[in-house]
This record gives sequence, C-alpha cells and structure tokens, in this order.
Amino acid sequence: MSSSESVHQPTQVTPSGVFARNATGMVREVSQLSASILNFIPGCPTQALAAGLFFAFAAFPGGNFLLGLVLVAPMVLSFAYAFGLMSSAMPRSGGDYIIVSRTLHPAVGLISSLFTNFANMLSNAFFGIAFATIAVGPGLIIIGLIDGESRFVRWGTTVETSQNWQFALGAVMMLIGAMMLAGGWTWALRWQNGFFVFAMAGLAFAGLIALFTSHSSFISNFNDFAQPYTNKPDTYHDVIKTAQGAGVNTDPAFSFSNTIPLVGVLAGFGIYSWWSAFIGGEVRQASTTRNARNMALAGMANLVSVAVFAIIFLHTFGTAFLTAANGGGMPAQIGSPPFYFFLAAASFGHGWAAVLLVLSAAVFWPLIYYISLVSITRSLFAWSFDGLLPEGITHLTRRRAPIVSLVVSVVVSLGFLWWGTHSSSFLQVFVYATLFALIGMMLVGLSALVFPYRRPEMYRASVTNRTFLGVPVVSIAGAGSVISGIILYYVLMHYAAFGIANRQKFILVTIGVIIVGVVYYGIVRAYKAREGVDISLAYAEIPPE
Repeated sequence: MSSSESVHQPTQVTPSGVFARNATGMVREVSQLSASILNFIPGCPTQALAAGLFFAFAAFPGGNFLLGLVLVAPMVLSFAYAFGLMSSAMPRSGGDYIIVSRTLHPAVGLISSLFTNFANMLSNAFFGIAFATIAVGPGLIIIGLIDGESRFVRWGTTVETSQNWQFALGAVMMLIGAMMLAGGWTWALRWQNGFFVFAMAGLAFAGLIALFTSHSSFISNFNDFAQPYTNKPDTYHDVIKTAQGAGVNTDPAFSFSNTIPLVGVLAGFGIYSWWSAFIGGEVRQASTTRNARNMALAGMANLVSVAVFAIIFLHTFGTAFLTAANGGGMPAQIGSPPFYFFLAAASFGHGWAAVLLVLSAAVFWPLIYYISLVSITRSLFAWSFDGLLPEGITHLTRRRAPIVSLVVSVVVSLGFLWWGTHSSSFLQVFVYATLFALIGMMLVGLSALVFPYRRPEMYRASVTNRTFLGVPVVSIAGAGSVISGIILYYVLMHYAAFGIANRQKFILVTIGVIIVGVVYYGIVRAYKAREGVDISLAYAEIPPE
C-alpha cells in the first residue's frame, strides 16, 4: 500500500468477539527497551532538578523533598498501572482516547483527549521556554564566565530576558524535535535513544563532579570562580546573606504543610511514566502485563534517580546555598539561577566540561518535545480512524512518518509557544498543563475502575483480569488514579505560589473544553449519519495500527 492511499482497511473479528481493523502500514515494532526509555523521559531527573525542585525550596521552606517523593510514589504507581493495564486490554495506539472512548463513551473519550492534547500544547510552550531560559541562556553565561568571553555572557543574558529570542530558540527546539519524528519510527527511535543517553551521561557527569567534591572544596571552587566578577572573597556566603536579608529562610525547620506543595511540584514532573500507552499497539508484547510493569518501573526509577542526584547536589552545594540562590541571592555579575550543570561547571572550572554539561542539558528539551509529538500525532490518527477527522490526517511519507498530523502539531505548538513567552508567569504555563493533563488521567482512572463491569467480556478476555482480595487489580489502580488526581488538583489550586490567580477563568476554560468535545462529537455524528454512516459503531472496534 502506498503512503498516499487511505489507511482504512476491512475488519476482522478477534477471538474475544471484538472487531479489530487491519494494520495501516505505519507501525514498526518498538522494543521494550525503547518503550521504557520513552516512559522514563517525561519524568527524567534533568527536568525535575533543573526546572523545579530546588526552586521549590525557596517557595516552600521546610518542605522535605524525600518525604514528598514517598508521597508521590503511590500516585505514580496508580497512574502507571491504570494506563498500563488498560493498554494491555486494548493494545492499540491513541492513549487515553482509545481507553476512555471504548470504556465510558465516545464523547467522553474525545473530551479526555482534548484535555490531554491541550496539556501537551501547554507543555510544549513550557519546553520551548525552558530550552531558552534553562539551557541556552544559562549555558552561554557559564561558558562565557569560565572562558572569560564577555560576549557569551551578554548573549546569555539577552536570551534570559528577551521574549523574541525565547520564542525563536523555542521554535528551533521544536523543529529539532519534529525532525526526529519526520524520519519515520526507526529513525526516531535511534535519535530518541541517542539523545537520551547523551542527556543522562551529562547528568551523571555533573553528579560525579559533585560526588567527588567535598562541600568545603565546592565553596572554595565557587569563590575562586566568582571572585573575578564579584570582587568578593566569599561570594558563596554572600549569596546566603543576601537572600536572608530579602526575607528568605535558608535554614527552616521541617514543615509538613510545606511538604504538601512539594508533592505538587514533584508530581508535575514524575507522574507521566505511562507515555508508551500512546503507542500501545506498536510495543512488543503490548498485550501482556509487562507493559504495565515497565511503566511502573520507569516511574519509580524517575523518583529514585531524582532523589539520588538531589541528595548528591544538596550535600556538595549546600541546602542553604541552593535555597538562597534560588531565592534571589545570586549576584547580578553572575546573572543566572544556579542550575545543577551551572554549579558543576563552575566548580570543575574547565570550558570543555561546561560545554559538555550545557549541551547534555540542552538536548533534553527537544527530546521531551518529541515525546509530546508522539502523543499528539497518535491521538489525531485515532480520531481520524473513528471518523472524527478527515482521512487526510493519516497521510504517511515513504518512511511511514505521519507528516500531516506532525505539521499540524508543530504549527499549533508554535502558537502556544508564542502565548507562553508572553505569559505573565513561566510557572503558570507548567501548572495549567498539569491540571489539564490530570483530567485525562483521572478519566483513564475512572475507565480502569469500571472496566470489569462496563466491558466484562473484554475484561475476561484480557490479561488484566487478575484480582486482589476479590477486587479487580485494574479497578484498584483506577481508584488510586482518581484519588491521586483529586489530591493533586487540590494542591495545585490551593497554594497561591502555583500561579492560578484567576480560578474562575480556569474553571470557565475547563467547562469550555468539555462543551467543545460534546458539541463537536454531536455535529460529526449527525453529519456522518446524513451520509448513512453511524460513527458510533466504530467504538465497538479496536482501531487499526
């Protein structure tokens, strides 16, 4: 079949009595290793350590991040097993849309997918801004400071303060991520795994620098690095004093109430280990429980790796110093927040090491954007197969890349990036993305909860029909997902530091997305019915791959 032909094929009946359409030709099998890497990337410690955890120390003094990780762990497992077990029961690509539409209702599945893709687009804006302000800008500054190149410092400062440069660099990052997927699945996985190894190698290098540098040696190294620019012999302790003078508590007592918002921060980076659900039909042994276990293991590996690297960095750099530096104590002459690669490079003191650390941190952002594109393009394919979008959206290149859906995704992502760079709060973009994503995740949890009762034949025919004390395991995971989502919603909406300044506006947008989903489904169904097509029958089928 040529790439320009329609991908819709005749149906066949599976042994369980569920209709399953034949393959499209797009699929190339994904190994369990590549799928595990895909699950690990959304919660990679590079993101949590650079973009969230240490900033939260200043915002929520006394919060214990290790206790926060322990509290996040059952949430990670609940979401992972809800998605994993449901994907095993319906081993087809499309993620939450397939799961929810086949279990609850087609319109609810569309609503879930709208929220998920809305969250993806907001996340894409976050990734683009982060690429500029967390990687390129600070990277240029630290390279310039170590090598004595003032122009690099000027460039980095410009990137950190210019909305236009942030948009331009974010757009470049998005094009890199899109090119990874545009070459076809085999090409994409090679780049995915290569970028991942390089990003993790850079993080490991930073960890080794910190691990083999004592706290006192780091203080000495940092002071030597900063002295030519600050003209102070002890910049390290001046950072702490400056923050304390501004009201930052750099040595707070333990606070459980401030540990709770840390749960929101950590969950925002750690609860997405189920991403291979979007390529469920493309993963080897997808119809087994191994896929669910891999999602759970990826999620726990994320939490453990965040804990290990955070402990190393806190021990060497100092908790008080990191809190103070993230609380505004860094001198203007240095000019950048103390990201882990920035401090590791400053301590090591060699330009080549700074370049390596910066590049390894930078490649993570097009990598995670590519992961988002995988989700969006698979969702659009599933919508098209069910008749909700024109068949043209499923057009493939000779390399079997979903070029139409990819172009649409990138163009819309650029629109969200423009909004994000002009948003009043960088944090607000991240929080909105998390809140919208949680709606889709809770709907998957609800689907898992009722799956044995709403679709008993499919449940009995699947590998997810195990019970614990007489209760279906998939229902337990689903209940855990719903409860976890409610808790996280409360945390993110309750604490003012997360930036939801206008809750009424947020609620109206949420209601608006739901209305759009219901109305759009109703219009398409009525339109197709006039042509003699009942699209509701598609939801009695497992879609093609």
